[in-house]
Amino acid sequence: MFDFIEGKVVSVKPDRVIIQVGGLGFSVKVPVRVSHYINKDKDILLYTSLNLKEDSIELYGFLESLERELFEELIKIAGVGVKMAMNIISTYDRKTLQEIIDKEDIKSLSKVPGIGKKTAQRILLELKGVLPSLVYERDQIYEDILSALVNLGYKKTEAKEVLEKIYSKDKNEGTIIKECLAVLADKHGE
Repeated sequence: MFDFIEGKVVSVKPDRVIIQVGGLGFSVKVPVRVSHYINKDKDILLYTSLNLKEDSIELYGFLESLERELFEELIKIAGVGVKMAMNIISTYDRKTLQEIIDKEDIKSLSKVPGIGKKTAQRILLELKGVLPSLVYERDQIYEDILSALVNLGYKKTEAKEVLEKIYSKDKNEGTIIKECLAVLADKHGE
């Protein structure tokens, strides 16, 4: 229903922010880990998930769309409610949680408040193969950049060779493309 919310942060608490959009103030629950990165009086964009209950409506916000997807997958699991899902995301970032799932690390997942061994096993079983893998994410960004370079007229093999040397998760897509174009331009004497 609400894909994201963008506005000025009016208030920050450990588990909630108030975001002003126009003349309205929206109370958005956020993972405790995320609230440390949110500053009062700054503009922010949060990817949201709306949770309807009989007695309340709650809006949950995340800095990344993939983190929201993780939250939505977690609350689908029997016995895992929104509180437990928020505890998991508050304890571990998406990358760390992906590693825990890949390694089937019950011990690490059991460290989350409210999660015992059986619940950890169920979460690992349910999420195995469901979450977008970090390898897939790298491959998708990599493939998008490769496609952009080919669409600009460079041979795929040549573009791939340059991209392999420059690609890094620490760089944004725009920077990677610029660096690739500079190397390719040098090769062609452009």
